[in-house]
Amino acid sequence: MKNDRNTAEYLVKLLEEHGVDYVFGYPGEQIIPIYEALRKSKIKHVLTRHEQAAVHAADSYARCSGKCGVCLATAGPGALNLSMGVATAFKDNVPLLILTGDVPTDLKGNNTFQDLPLNEVFKPITIKSYYARTPEKLENSINEAFMHFEDGVSGPFHINIPKDIQNRPMNIAHKVIHTKKIKSPKESDISDMIKRIEESKKPLIIAGYGIIYADAIKEFEEFIEKTEIPVTTTWTARGIISEKDERNLGLIGNRGTVKANYASEHADLILALGSRLSERTTSHVNTNNIIQINTNPEHKNAETFLNNEIKEVLQIINKKEIKTTDKKWVNRIQIQEEKPKQKLEETDKLHPELVIQNILKHVDENTTVTIDAGTIPTYFTIDSTLEKNSQIIFSGGLGPMGYAIPSAIGATYARHNDVIIAVTGDGAVQMTIEELAVLNTYKLPVIVIIINNNMLGIIKQWQDMAEYPKYQVDLDNPDFIKLANAYNIEADTITSIEELNEKLSQALKNKKPHLFNIEVADVPIPLP
Repeated sequence: MKNDRNTAEYLVKLLEEHGVDYVFGYPGEQIIPIYEALRKSKIKHVLTRHEQAAVHAADSYARCSGKCGVCLATAGPGALNLSMGVATAFKDNVPLLILTGDVPTDLKGNNTFQDLPLNEVFKPITIKSYYARTPEKLENSINEAFMHFEDGVSGPFHINIPKDIQNRPMNIAHKVIHTKKIKSPKESDISDMIKRIEESKKPLIIAGYGIIYADAIKEFEEFIEKTEIPVTTTWTARGIISEKDERNLGLIGNRGTVKANYASEHADLILALGSRLSERTTSHVNTNNIIQINTNPEHKNAETFLNNEIKEVLQIINKKEIKTTDKKWVNRIQIQEEKPKQKLEETDKLHPELVIQNILKHVDENTTVTIDAGTIPTYFTIDSTLEKNSQIIFSGGLGPMGYAIPSAIGATYARHNDVIIAVTGDGAVQMTIEELAVLNTYKLPVIVIIINNNMLGIIKQWQDMAEYPKYQVDLDNPDFIKLANAYNIEADTITSIEELNEKLSQALKNKKPHLFNIEVADVPIPLP
């Protein structure tokens, strides 16, 4: 049975049915039918100025909302431009649906214009890459991707759609495949988990971002209320419960807090919930008695690995009787004191850490910060205390330069009441500076702050540590104020902390695009 819609229109209808509100993308010849369908839909399309920015925006939207982010691009160069952002999402397990147009099926594989083996490109950086060789294959691919998301399988899925398939009618009578991918937990596994918790004298939770993607924060809070097990978090899960709450010991691992790392060094049981247990997370863990719960078996890093959906596990265990944690263990952790902060050295220009400390003074529950790679994440890690999850967005696993501004774009659509502060470096900002056009076009409440030391600071530090001479790290930067003005964005150069606090406070009240260029000294970041 055929219907009146072509496959592109049917695809957009499916996206609407799955609750997609926003799509980030850039049009091109091989994806025009989908754009025509989007024009007539309720979904809002956000036109970025580069495909990499579209993925980073969708990625940040997913991190902030907990929903699937969606982006799209045309064949050939458009699709390849997505690859950096897709790899970023893959390393951080961000739920994304990536749609690419492709050359018509009768031209595929003939080395025609813009024909490339896109599925082979995306296969290593996605959970799955589909080739929609028929309209029916397209529908089943979308359904399978969203069923993975509903099961708590988090990461990017790619669907490559030839242009001729987009224009074909959909056979709505075909068999639609529905398969639950993640099995319910076994009663024996739940019983074993409870037994090991009750036998433990020093249990510890490592909370990962999988709890947030599974929409399981309520169940998680009930579990820690019930068991009183102290909580540490991975970087991406920071703020899952407020870091001002004494139950949350803070970040674990290389840049972890004293309390979190003391607990991980002395714990006799680790409950890793929705975490992949990376080498940075486990740097201070000394026990092998670890129960890891994760929907992705490729993240197995513990002998006891439960391939279950964390929300379902917590719902079951919260109904069971279980003893609370020994107060002596909790008290031992709480008496550990953080090391006093060292006094910042005197510098001719503003010290970058002092700048970031003052930016953080303006971050409240109605503010979200996106940050770039380089020296900036270090200062934001050691100086911040977060009150909500995803309050600071950072591409941790891959760390591409140019993430902050596109990420800020996605965050505005996920958190309509927040002002977004995008903090970037003078090197990183020039990777995606064209996205200032998006801030202006959509009048987004994004404040861009450039921490400008006129060089690639972190690379220079690596060269210094290797006792190499400085090479190819000095930057001859443009006039960032004139650049911002060219995009019709107000901008200021900041030369003092007093000026920063005054003008940033005003910009936050104005809730419109603004750029600050802050000249800072070249100082090495503190090492872990």
